[in-house]
Amino acid sequence: MHLWHLTAHKWYPALDPPEGEDDFGIGDMAGLRRDYLPAEYRADASGAGVVVDKVVHVSAVTAPGSHLDEARWLDALAPGSGLVGAVIGAVEPGSDAVAVARDIAVQAESPLFRGIRVLYGFDPVDPVTRTLVELLDAGGHVLDVVIRPAEVEGWLPLLRDVPGLSVVLEHAGWPDSADPAHLATWRDGLADLARLDNVSCKISGLPMALHTLDGTVLRPWIETCLDVFGTHRTFFGSNFPVDSLFGTYAQLVDAYLGATSGLTAAERDQVFAANAERCYGI
Repeated sequence: MHLWHLTAHKWYPALDPPEGEDDFGIGDMAGLRRDYLPAEYRADASGAGVVVDKVVHVSAVTAPGSHLDEARWLDALAPGSGLVGAVIGAVEPGSDAVAVARDIAVQAESPLFRGIRVLYGFDPVDPVTRTLVELLDAGGHVLDVVIRPAEVEGWLPLLRDVPGLSVVLEHAGWPDSADPAHLATWRDGLADLARLDNVSCKISGLPMALHTLDGTVLRPWIETCLDVFGTHRTFFGSNFPVDSLFGTYAQLVDAYLGATSGLTAAERDQVFAANAERCYGI
């Protein structure tokens, strides 16, 4: 999940792109241009009848150089929120190896820090990306990474070289479209990644990728993640407020509950809480 205080911090230019631009393929993001703080998240969750004990906050800033400011803001916000239990930070796309090492070290000073999210801007064959991955491995941190279907083959060699690194496939690999014909291609990519024992799958952001919170549409994609990675290596994320562009938190919860209706109570506990708690140490 993400928090932001737009009226106080101008760290999120991607939420207000120039007219006609849609780099992430999400569509109109006007609905996200509002403050979204712990009270707003709790309201969304409670409206779905969900009591959230703790969350993992994933960096959301896109303004150059703002990721360290965000980290300091979260450190100040977290104690009074009773919500943020861990933070996945960021490093600046285009940084050199020295800057990457420095930024990880600075963020790792926080007791909330658990790792780095790579959303874009890091080529797996670039030596800087290897440095990033090796530093996370050496520090016992987590790599949260978006690897889209066409990118899987490029990432596999690097990830094979760090079998001890905890890797989380962010946003279930971000499918390219809701076309059922694409599901097989996307599944093949998941299967390749799942052959690496240190890779887990975060089932999040599917409404953002598929542009719907209709549970019947989401179900085969959710079930595919569970089938390919198993319940011991999958867990749910809300991706709120971004997924709120396509519906409500209650719809998201209903979709997750519907897709897991055939699981045992222990398996449900794994995907709704225990796996994420173990992965992120919360």
